[in-house]
Amino acid sequence: MFRCLFLLATVLGGSMAVEAATNEGAPVLVWRASKDRHDAAIPGWPVTRVLGRLARQTGWRVLVEPGVRSAVRVRFNGLPAREALPRLLGGLDFSLTSASNGVTTLKVFRSAASAAREEVDAERDGIREDELIVRLRRNAPGAAAEWARRLGGELVGTNGTAMRLKFDSVAEASAAKSVLESDSEVASVENNLDLFPPEVPVPASDALPAPLSLQPTVNPDGSRRVIALVDSAVQPLGAEYQAFLLPAVEIVPGAAPGAEPTHGTSMAEAILRGLGAGSSDGQSTTRVRSYDVYGPNASTTTWDVAVAVTRAVQDGATIVNLSLGSGQDSPYLRDVLSSVTSQGALVVAAAGNDASAEAFYPAAYDSALAVTSSTGGNRLASFANFGGFVDVAAPGATTVSLSGNTWRVQGTSVSAAYVSGVAGALGRNPSTSLLEVRQTLGTTFPVPATSRAP
Repeated sequence: MFRCLFLLATVLGGSMAVEAATNEGAPVLVWRASKDRHDAAIPGWPVTRVLGRLARQTGWRVLVEPGVRSAVRVRFNGLPAREALPRLLGGLDFSLTSASNGVTTLKVFRSAASAAREEVDAERDGIREDELIVRLRRNAPGAAAEWARRLGGELVGTNGTAMRLKFDSVAEASAAKSVLESDSEVASVENNLDLFPPEVPVPASDALPAPLSLQPTVNPDGSRRVIALVDSAVQPLGAEYQAFLLPAVEIVPGAAPGAEPTHGTSMAEAILRGLGAGSSDGQSTTRVRSYDVYGPNASTTTWDVAVAVTRAVQDGATIVNLSLGSGQDSPYLRDVLSSVTSQGALVVAAAGNDASAEAFYPAAYDSALAVTSSTGGNRLASFANFGGFVDVAAPGATTVSLSGNTWRVQGTSVSAAYVSGVAGALGRNPSTSLLEVRQTLGTTFPVPATSRAP
């Protein structure tokens, strides 16, 4: 353990395979009102989600014309609001006004400002109001199917005593929720929530990934530490990486490989960089298994992540990397993570890229090790979340090679994946307590003061 820690300190002090975070490859959406300089890297979100995130960061009242559902795909760095807003809104018209009571209102519309009357609730960004997660007090055969039939919903899936129900309308889901909440057989009911990968890759032809100086080995008894990467699909990697990857599991099927790295591919490489940095002898028996919770979709849900975490631990994973999240709290996901950590697992989660102290889930759960991003100068990265829920800080940028091209990825997702890899190195002996590993990580990756890199 101490040799690993010494080597890791040496790596962090010198040339890092996972680089200190810079302003290249901007985070998803960071609105710096005090400086009037704003960053975005949005890979095709619905405009309502962009507006919800903007409302949460600015405190503005945001109104949108009903029926406006365009997608936003944009990237910029350091733009003032007068230039950033038109690009964020993708050609939609808008007005921004401040009232005498100090409330700023943003109206977004196609026809006229008066048509923008649907309020965007920052606190409801990403809620699937037509889907319910229901937990029963006991696991009775056929109970989930009977509940779905009785309530007129579709039974999408089950996970232990929990079930996921989908309804044809929000009104039907709301009515079913009222019935469920009053039934003594029901332990809890909540809406399913969207979770998003917080970063997108940026082409970086001027950067080359450092080689992975790590050899796969096996223990004589066949035991090994397994890191579960709960993310999007991982594309085929170079031979030096592929040797550490176990067969993938599709929780949500249907992903097709693309020309640029998926978020999961980027995180797999970051995990292996951390695994190499933490290995004292350049060898490792630790392996990584991918659990695809996105399939062909831009977002996943708290339900799919919970199913993946449950499945991963059943498969033997003891470190779980969650480089995803939202500002919404899911008691169901919280309890699933609490359950697996009580069994000895370590859950590592990204703290978010809003440059905010607001809670970001699942990182904000007590059971998770919340990871934010730091720079080489031991300062918080400009985009990185902070606050009392954050546990450690690690480098937040890496380069990824795919099909002969190089990409750069930056954000707390990278930091979390890197820390998961280091944890896999420090705890590569499966008998090592992951609680001890978590304590070591807290010492190795301290959270800097909230002063930020420029």
